Amino acid sequence: AAKASAWARPIPRPAPVTASRLSGEVKLDGALTDPAWTSATKIDTFYETVFGDNRAPIVKTTAYVAYDAKYLYIGLDCEDPDTSKLRAPFTDRDEVIGTDDNVAVFIDTQGDKRIAQEFRVSARGIQGDAVFNDSTGNEDFSPDFYYDTAAKITDRGWTAEMRIPFSSLRYKPGADQKWGILVWRNYPRDRRYAIYSSPISRGSNCYICTLADLRGLEDLPTSRHMVIAPYASGQDVKRAAPGRRLDGPGVDPRFGLDFKWTPLASTAIDLTVNPDFSQVEADTAQIAVNNRFALFFPEKRPFFLEGVDLIDTPIQVFYSRSITSPKFGARVTGNAAGFSYTALVARDEGGGSVILPGALGSDFAPQDFESDVAVFRARRELGRSFVGVL
Repeated sequence: AAKASAWARPIPRPAPVTASRLSGEVKLDGALTDPAWTSATKIDTFYETVFGDNRAPIVKTTAYVAYDAKYLYIGLDCEDPDTSKLRAPFTDRDEVIGTDDNVAVFIDTQGDKRIAQEFRVSARGIQGDAVFNDSTGNEDFSPDFYYDTAAKITDRGWTAEMRIPFSSLRYKPGADQKWGILVWRNYPRDRRYAIYSSPISRGSNCYICTLADLRGLEDLPTSRHMVIAPYASGQDVKRAAPGRRLDGPGVDPRFGLDFKWTPLASTAIDLTVNPDFSQVEADTAQIAVNNRFALFFPEKRPFFLEGVDLIDTPIQVFYSRSITSPKFGARVTGNAAGFSYTALVARDEGGGSVILPGALGSDFAPQDFESDVAVFRARRELGRSFVGVL
């Protein structure tokens, strides 16, 4: 009975965090030397959950939380007894991973402890941002939020500052803001240590549910905003046979527009015309040897990123890149009466093909090439239609 009692010992709830309003200006340089940080709320109780079981961490971490009329500020002081072992490579955005020294801040602006926005910063000030979905355990790095970071390596460790615009957060109107916050430090040395500002049970089946309550946020700006993002691009492709001059059809211009409007904190309306495909990750490594399966690329187009948690299902029922060349699209995402929803409609000009036995399948024969091309074109035309997802 004594052993069972020790095994089932209750995990203490994290103490609420009351954010302080800044009394001065913060210069984003990675150092926590601005006088304004002295008035910030301090978080200095952390727990090592890997490999320890909510024991005192082997290194000290301190986080600071403050805000002003436009931004939420996070200050980080990560002490290290031996900075020569610091793992701080220069990487691309969203490549701040478990092999590097970094800190992630999870913020749940809805207060339901199910989904949180994740803001990472490495010891080099490099960003990584995601949406963490507690129902699936998935960490989706597709969204790119607007926020600023800076970091500085010192002789006693490293420090960092985050400045998150309230326009990057979606929260309800009113003075009674009930948010959640969790700070996680990744400390890779002889093993990978995970250090959290909340205790986490090893038998827990949730993660965001451990966030501490974040209070004290008052007189915040409205979360309603409008974003209009036009673009223009062009390409000129020329080809030539050996010994001949380069020739081609000339410049192919492309114009488009993305529009987002949030009339309410719970509703977002997205419109797009000729989405900007320069946002596709062109250097994403893919191996196209086994053509039985479709290749999946990370989605970066803003039109498809609103409410990514709603289409994050154990069995993938929707893949945005199956809409290959949308001319325009409209989408509404929101929640009401405890339910979340998203509805999307798009006019796809890309078309597609279906592999069936016969003309384009296993019975393909060289002499049938012309008829095969005709069938393929007919099927491609069928793909030029409206695609709707609810």
